Amino acid sequence: MEKINVFDDFLSPEELEKCRKILSTPNWEYGHTSTTQIANNLSTPFWYMELVNYDFFTHQIKNKIEKTLNKKYRINRVYANGQTLGQDGIYHQDSINENDITFCIYITTIPKECLPDVNGHILFQIPKMENFIVGVEPLMNRAVSFPSVYYHKGTTFCRYVQNMRICVAFKLQEILV
Repeated sequence: MEKINVFDDFLSPEELEKCRKILSTPNWEYGHTSTTQIANNLSTPFWYMELVNYDFFTHQIKNKIEKTLNKKYRINRVYANGQTLGQDGIYHQDSINENDITFCIYITTIPKECLPDVNGHILFQIPKMENFIVGVEPLMNRAVSFPSVYYHKGTTFCRYVQNMRICVAFKLQEILV
């Protein structure tokens, strides 16, 4: 678990506003899944928006991630996931490369006092700890980094939350010197 890092208030208010403005454009597509391999037909499609063509993400936020983690990375992919009720992901790895990391930023506003009851967590199956799952609550503007080899999945908010769960995901490969 020591490799899962959480950074609250990751984006500045201005960065968060710019991120929300981009994510409010009509560029969402439906049909993304947690994995290209259908695991026993459990993979449910959800919403996504490719962000690789936005310098804000590929330069400004990537540089902030590198500064925060004190490492250099190459972007393999950057996009936003959008999940509504019933669109939970399935456990998957983002990469089999030990030097790759995934960096996610929660965007959806959820009152802090509601967090214990709304679901929307990212869940991890911790390596070498059988039948042990760790969840990170979806606090707005919370960033989470973890090794891309960790099996994980995003869960949707419960039926009482009317908002889509939005998470910006960076798939990053460490540049080794």
